[in-house]
Amino acid sequence: MMLVTAAVAARPARAQSALELRPVPVLRADAIIASHQTSLEVGGGAQFPAGYYVRVDVLGAAGEHAQGGVHDASGRLDVVGRFLLDPFRRTPFGLSAGAGLSLRARHGDRIRPYLLMVADLEGPRTAAGVSPALQLGLGGGVRIGLAFRWSGKAAR
Repeated sequence: MMLVTAAVAARPARAQSALELRPVPVLRADAIIASHQTSLEVGGGAQFPAGYYVRVDVLGAAGEHAQGGVHDASGRLDVVGRFLLDPFRRTPFGLSAGAGLSLRARHGDRIRPYLLMVADLEGPRTAAGVSPALQLGLGGGVRIGLAFRWSGKAAR
């Protein structure tokens, strides 16, 4: 009887409780380079945790698209799932890889979907809780991007 009462009344220790996983804001600047065309875009969005090892980024961006000397407005919506190799930040740099979908639009053109593959190298978190990251990828061209993720001072 005492064993049943102890099992029902037991609470997990603080170290055993689940890590709080909450969305964090993200700011980005990207260059998308394809044959004879380039897009430069800035944007933002949020990173949503999907467990300890997976993050889902939902990002929107707008900028300029250049092709054959013609410059037009461009924009995109990206949804990317990334697998983190070191989700608990045991090292100062974190590596992740992922895939997703990018919907790109240009002035005077239709919206085009692209499959997206990315690799991120996230740098050390600043005292303010900001983590810079360099992203390389493929999706409508070669992508090179810089991201800033606000995870807070206490986050891992």
